[in-house]
Amino acid sequence: MILMLKKRNGQSGSGAATLVAVIALLIVLYILFLPPDVRKDLLEEESDGPGGTGTGSGRVVTNLLTDHPGRLEQIDKLEIEHYLPAVSLFSLAGAEVFKKAGSIYVKNGIFDNKEEKLTFNIPDLDNTDNVLLSFSVKDAMGRLTVLLNGEEIYNNEISTKNVMPIELPKDSLVDSNVLDFKVSEVGFRFWRTNEYTLENVQVTGDVTDVTTRESKNVFVISQTEKFNLEKALLRFLPDCRQADVGILEIQINNRQAYSSVPECGVLKTIEFSPAILENGENKLYFSSNNGRYLIDQISITSRLKEIAFPVYFFDVSGNQYSDIVSGRDDVNLSMRFVDSQDFKRGRIYINGKTLSINTKDATFSKVIDNYIEVGQNGIRIEPDNTVLDIIELKVDIVRR
Repeated sequence: MILMLKKRNGQSGSGAATLVAVIALLIVLYILFLPPDVRKDLLEEESDGPGGTGTGSGRVVTNLLTDHPGRLEQIDKLEIEHYLPAVSLFSLAGAEVFKKAGSIYVKNGIFDNKEEKLTFNIPDLDNTDNVLLSFSVKDAMGRLTVLLNGEEIYNNEISTKNVMPIELPKDSLVDSNVLDFKVSEVGFRFWRTNEYTLENVQVTGDVTDVTTRESKNVFVISQTEKFNLEKALLRFLPDCRQADVGILEIQINNRQAYSSVPECGVLKTIEFSPAILENGENKLYFSSNNGRYLIDQISITSRLKEIAFPVYFFDVSGNQYSDIVSGRDDVNLSMRFVDSQDFKRGRIYINGKTLSINTKDATFSKVIDNYIEVGQNGIRIEPDNTVLDIIELKVDIVRR
């Protein structure tokens, strides 16, 4: 009897083990046939508990916010001066030889005719003036004709060795040019040949170097300064001779701020739209079409309203909030700084609640589930009597 009970108990234990094995096999098969993304979520390890404030280390499900705050700093004054070095604007004009030929020989007779071509290029036609063809005459008989790009520019009988340079019309010039040299027909004097021998032939012109007509300066505006900017002023002192200078053009970030002939020797103040200025690097250009300027005492003045720091907004839907409250997801706030050398101290305000920053690391990360609300959320970052250079600010929903 006892033997039979032991046998039945052994069979019962074996059956239970078999049942457990079958159930485990079915679960494994079920998981294997799930879609890959669902299977990964199911097997994902849990991170911090509900409402945790540690570092979120799960998989990012949704990015709620990505921004690049730049430099945030506490400013104890409402006027900031950016001083810039002096610039000099002037034009350099010099003679340049475009083409030179030792000699050119042309002739025209009853049985013999010879014409010559001379090609030359003008690299910077817009800034080239007073283009001249010059030569001396060794032999002369008949009338010499010169054509520029097919258009006659000279037709004359020359009786002297030294000839005044021939001006080439600018409206007939192109980047690549051709001069044709011809001599007139002999007419009824068939026994002779008209001919010209030209020596020291060259084409010259006055070329203006315009690279010295403009100058660029760079200054930096912080995020805090840009956000609180109320008025922007440009000051400069033009040192020049009034009768010799042309229009002075000033651009800030490729937008015109000034275009006029200033009063030489008088400090000029210009108010321009604060919208022209950008967070970060700004470019200030000076240029002139004529004369010589020394622009000195250059400054950009930012006048600020009461200091406030920018707010970064993001939205959380009802379904997302339910997953956060249930513990399925976390909301992770992270920041990346410029360096890992200096301490970063400040406060983060999220929907009226406060977090502290106190780190020397190049990154900061925090789970902020307890700070989140359904709908619109706002984050404001304030440094504590220091500067925060924030490369990137992110808020992500991460799966536990």
